[in-house]
Amino acid sequence: MEFADLREAIEQIEVVDSHAHNIRSLRDIAELYGTESSLDAVEQYRRSSGLQAISSKCFKAAGISAILIDDGLKLDKKHDIRWHKNFVPFVGRILRIERLAEEILDGEMPDGSNWTLAAYRSGLEINPYVTKEDAEIGLSEVLQSGKPVCITNKSFIDYIFTHSLEVALQFDLPMQIHTGFGDKDLDLRLSNPLHLRTLLEDKRFSGCRIVLLHASYPFSQEASFLASVYAQVYLDFGLAIPKLSVHGMISSVKELLELAPLKKVMFSTDAYATPETYYIGAKRAREVVFFVLRDACIDRDLSISEAIEASNDIFAQNAIQLYKINIGRELFYSKAGEYPSYMIGTNVPEHDVSLVRIVWVDTSGQHRCRVIPKKRFDDVVKKNGVGLTFACMVMSSSIDGPADETNLTATGEIRLMPDPLTMRKIPWYHVFKE
Repeated sequence: MEFADLREAIEQIEVVDSHAHNIRSLRDIAELYGTESSLDAVEQYRRSSGLQAISSKCFKAAGISAILIDDGLKLDKKHDIRWHKNFVPFVGRILRIERLAEEILDGEMPDGSNWTLAAYRSGLEINPYVTKEDAEIGLSEVLQSGKPVCITNKSFIDYIFTHSLEVALQFDLPMQIHTGFGDKDLDLRLSNPLHLRTLLEDKRFSGCRIVLLHASYPFSQEASFLASVYAQVYLDFGLAIPKLSVHGMISSVKELLELAPLKKVMFSTDAYATPETYYIGAKRAREVVFFVLRDACIDRDLSISEAIEASNDIFAQNAIQLYKINIGRELFYSKAGEYPSYMIGTNVPEHDVSLVRIVWVDTSGQHRCRVIPKKRFDDVVKKNGVGLTFACMVMSSSIDGPADETNLTATGEIRLMPDPLTMRKIPWYHVFKE
């Protein structure tokens, strides 16, 4: 049986990294940088090249087309979400709900934007019926511990979690849950995803989309079972790849696929701190998925064509559909560089921007726009938006004025808030430059 087509297909996929953090193999990194296989040589290359250059090299080599970043990690230094768009066409945010709660209790004002939600501490045996009174007692204990706040009270965490799940359901957002191994504040005994059964059986949350992270290792078989039984459960094997041994990585992914539908298993790097972690995570994942799907073909579970389709689902399409990532479908069947940059949503370099066009659709279905100088956009509009009169909301399609009997006039103002993640270079940008 010939597997060259399968290997080539996996190598060519522009992957979606559905769980990472703001920006292991020394030999692989040295090979990428063209240096000797030593820590000193790699560090010298990093210092001489600079973060921008090595990030560009790592993301390009990783073949990542979209990332969802969990920025809840506490790091001494980290770049914001927008900075990552210099290297990846699409960047979304994962909002870590317990970290958000701690920031609020510490009196900080966190950024309110979000893409999805992540649950973390106190174990997975979540009580979906925890009362407000129990949560208030738990909150009191948390506050008595002083600042900085670290939420560990189970009743309070369960209350936050269940209400966050209600919000996620209301706004159609997936909920990522850390399962299996991970950071030191996780009790592995309580991180078996089977503990989620009470929550999964609760009819209130049957419409949610819940993603179990880290391949639930060492409980990968249990996670596979849950994904096969509950329509709302999806699986992500980030962190298990590349952290485990080669045998461990292959076996954990095989266990995920034993029962779980192929449409429910997703790739992520769980990368953090350095751009090399994105590269290594993507490289290892391609190797592991190839071996897993190759063996499935040998065992006649899949044909070559089915394995190629499965690889595209695992690395890109499953995440695109689950997280509703809006990038052209053609991006995931070829290299991004083959398409004009405006088709894949890359941004204009900051130094090239002089004007920003804000576009919206009014209530009559017509596109309206306002052009703002870049400096004013950065200094004022990003935070406060632009002002429109009430009358602008009731312009008709036949006359450039308020529709009859709306009773709205030029008196009074609404604020039009731009969404920075939708900023794109216009297709005729280079024509203007010339």
